[in-house]
Amino acid sequence: MSTSSKNSDGFDENDDVQWLKLKEEIEAKTENKSQMETKLINIVSQKFKARVAMERNRRNNKEAKKKKMEFEEKGIEKEELVVMRKRKKQKIITGDDEKKLNTKVMTKLRELGLEPPLDMPEAFKTCIENMGGTDINLIIQKIIEQTDLKKQQNRLSMPKKQIRSKFLNEEEEAMLNIVPNKGIDVKFIEPCLKVSELHLTTWTLGSGKPSFIFNKQWHQIAMENSDSLKPKAVVQVWSFRHPPDSKLGFAMIKVKDGEDGHIIDEAMG
Repeated sequence: MSTSSKNSDGFDENDDVQWLKLKEEIEAKTENKSQMETKLINIVSQKFKARVAMERNRRNNKEAKKKKMEFEEKGIEKEELVVMRKRKKQKIITGDDEKKLNTKVMTKLRELGLEPPLDMPEAFKTCIENMGGTDINLIIQKIIEQTDLKKQQNRLSMPKKQIRSKFLNEEEEAMLNIVPNKGIDVKFIEPCLKVSELHLTTWTLGSGKPSFIFNKQWHQIAMENSDSLKPKAVVQVWSFRHPPDSKLGFAMIKVKDGEDGHIIDEAMG
């Protein structure tokens, strides 16, 4: 077992030996003192940064292990811990804020003549029937925002407080709420009537609003339906069930164009 002692300056003598050896190696490979000092500084700087990072990781791992043991003692599972951390970061919205938000959206829809909502066009009903679909329900009338169309965002948000009818079964609720950001893949009938797939998950956005989110393939779908999906356009999102195993599906229908204000009626479906 090796031992070490401190020199008069308080440093480990082994460090002195290693430093002298490194200095000799650098001197043998450099032509002048300036080059030697530059190389030594670079080497020492890199080693110092690596040591700091190592110590930081060691300290973080130690703290994480300690917290994990504390939660295990309290019987808290990993999934519950993730949910707790997420809720801690969420901005709290008061009931008055939610009421004000919903009133504002509903007032705008009434002004546009979209309350009560228009019925689903026959073309979409037929598409769902051809898939063996049943249990069709309107879940939201949404005004398309700029953020819903940005490539870097790649998501369509549907605030939970604007959802009109329950559409998740118990298993789907567990997948979306117990394990955050896991989500489920669903069939999606685009405004152009093309049937594709989307990913449904839940997020709490920067505004603090808990929302259902379509993502992953969303931006591609938005690009392919760019004639319909424009800022300030209004869309309906309907849910339905289809074989096999009564899986969840959605259909999106544009009911108001974002530019000329034209409202699509059922006969045009």
